[in-house]
This record gives sequence, C-alpha cells and structure tokens, in this order.
Amino acid sequence: MNPTEIKAVLADIGGGANKGLGQHFLVDKSALATIVNESEIEPGDRVLEIGPGLGVLTNALLEKGANVIAIERDRRFIEYLAAAYPSAKGSKGGPNFIQGDAAKLDWDSIMGEGKWKFVANLPYSITSLAIRKALYAKNPPTNLVVLIQREVAERIISQKNKQSLLSLMVAYASHETSLVRRVSPGSFFPPPKVESAVLRVSPMSHEERLAIWGIDPEEIMSLAKKGFAHPRKFLASNLGISGELLEKIGLSAKIRAEDLSPAKWRDLTLAVIQAKN
Repeated sequence: MNPTEIKAVLADIGGGANKGLGQHFLVDKSALATIVNESEIEPGDRVLEIGPGLGVLTNALLEKGANVIAIERDRRFIEYLAAAYPSAKGSKGGPNFIQGDAAKLDWDSIMGEGKWKFVANLPYSITSLAIRKALYAKNPPTNLVVLIQREVAERIISQKNKQSLLSLMVAYASHETSLVRRVSPGSFFPPPKVESAVLRVSPMSHEERLAIWGIDPEEIMSLAKKGFAHPRKFLASNLGISGELLEKIGLSAKIRAEDLSPAKWRDLTLAVIQAKN
C-alpha cells in the first residue's frame, strides 16, 4: 500500500493512525522484501505477527505459504482484515487474527507446541517485551525477524560496547543477532521521528541455553536487574557485595553494571551463588 491508499482505508474504517498504539504503516517495498527474505519462510511455516495493521506484511508472508497468526489490538483493523480474508476463520492455513493486547496475552497458549517463527513490524512501545516473550517462551521460535527502532536494535547487538538489560536478555537466549539493514522514517506512513532497522535473531532452545551458559539465564537476569537498578552507582553497591568478590573473577571493585559482558555476568552470578552457600 502507498500513503494515498492507506489514507483512503483509514478514512473508510474511521479515523487515522493511532499514535497511542504507535501505528506506522510500512510503505517501502524493499524493506518489506528484506523482512520476508530474512524470515526464510517455507510453505506451511507457522508465523506469529504482532500488529498486522492493514496486513501489508501479513499478505507478504501468506504469499510465501506461511500460516500466519496475527495479534492486533486495534479492533478497526481486526474488522478490516476479517473482511479482506473472509475465509480465514477456521481455515487450516490461516491467517488467524486475534484481537487483543499482545503484551498481556499468553503466547505459549497461542503458539503451543511445534516449530514457529516470529516476524513483525513491532510497535516501538512493546519492543523489549515482545522480544522477551518470544525468546523466553516455553517453546521459542526458530527464527525472529522484527522491524524496530534503530537505536534499540543497536543496543541489542552490542557486544563490545556498553551492555543493557535488553542486550543481556537477548544474548542469553540467542546464537546470533544481526542488524540487517536500516530503514528510514520515510519508509512509513505516517513517518516516525526516528530511524528503524530490521533485526534478525537466531534463538536458542532451553537446553542450548543451559549447555552454553551452565546456568539458567533467568538467574543471571535476576541479578542483573539489581545491578542496573542505579546505573551510575558502582555494581558492588547496587548488589550489596564486596569489591573483593568482583576482583576474584577479574573485575574492578569500581566497575559498573553496563561494563560487564554476558559471560562476566554469568561468572558473577555463579560467584554470588557460591558465596551464599
């Protein structure tokens, strides 16, 4: 769809884009093709999409043979999509449109068992939560490709630079992350105020996480949340531990939470657990 077509549809269904829901419709065919190509869709693949909007990405996935399950919060779009795909309800190949808040719905119940992929043009406001719900699902997806704010994507793929809770959370549950391409504000209607990016993540299974890290990443993240509670303070102060404990694992007593790599956070968690026992 181009901006003119989007305006016409929005006028027909009542109103414009909902700023509160972060609605920005992708109009760049090249960016759309990148998302679909990176998703590596095979006929019959189950795909979860968040915020299908007017169905631009949905349709592109369906053309590849995907069985799309899409969660949409805006009831106007649910009605529009139901009319656009009148045979969708109850059909084996989908699409299946679910009206609701993706941040609150139980994705485990929706996706159940079996392989699936997570592909979406995510509303900026739920980026972190949506990625976490996917990667830490009981049955994680085999591939994750999302269009998100560029700065957030860069924070996620940070390895040598400063860490964040988001970058750690993704690192502990993925084999590889990559910023595939940048997407300009003009690629959307209405255009957002910031640049976006296509992010691809190769998720780990629960078994792989334990084998690679030697500990449940949720335990590491529990400690990391305390460490990042006051980012400007030294880590020892945030965690209530001695500087000597940090020095035992090769860290400075005056180090801050953002300066620890994922591996060092793992080492620190194991050290803290051992010190308590």
